[in-house]
Amino acid sequence: MKLLSSQASPYARCVRALIQYLGINNIEEQLVNPFENSAELLDANPLGQIPCLITNDGVALFDSEVIMRYLDAELGDRKMFGISSHNWVLECQYSLIKGLIDSAVKLRQEQMREDEGVRSAFWTARFEQALLRGLMQVELQTVITQTTIQAPQLALICLLDYVDFRHPELDWRKVAPATALWFSEMRNLPAFIQTRPQ
Repeated sequence: MKLLSSQASPYARCVRALIQYLGINNIEEQLVNPFENSAELLDANPLGQIPCLITNDGVALFDSEVIMRYLDAELGDRKMFGISSHNWVLECQYSLIKGLIDSAVKLRQEQMREDEGVRSAFWTARFEQALLRGLMQVELQTVITQTTIQAPQLALICLLDYVDFRHPELDWRKVAPATALWFSEMRNLPAFIQTRPQ
């Protein structure tokens, strides 16, 4: 299998960290710049987005959640998303954190628009507030009290590293101190050190 990926994307990082955490060894990682619209990426994913997994039988899977669920089901003994497809609490926690990743990426896109003189103060504030509100909600849930890493915990570590990488000015630790303490320990597990954004 081949994973089209990048070292900065939090979506790709979730997949890369899952591969490392589960010890999956038969995936070749190929770094791709999605903004270059390479033929290989566009042939595999017409949206031109990463990550994209090309399976051994040539099927292209895209969207980080789809890829994570596929790898978890096929090679991970369902450790990340659980055996039951009706663990609604886990599903909701993962959805919340995935939405926070979306907000962090959109905030980054607004920052990049500053060079064009079209950055929106309204959207910047909206994405920042969504991140802070969401992390306050994470404080109230069981995400950081689990003894094992599943999809929500993995995505949360990837999110927080991305926020520190792209948005160091966002003082998220002030609104989520317990999460910050948990993160300071969990981010140093090998799977997350090896996939840290660059």
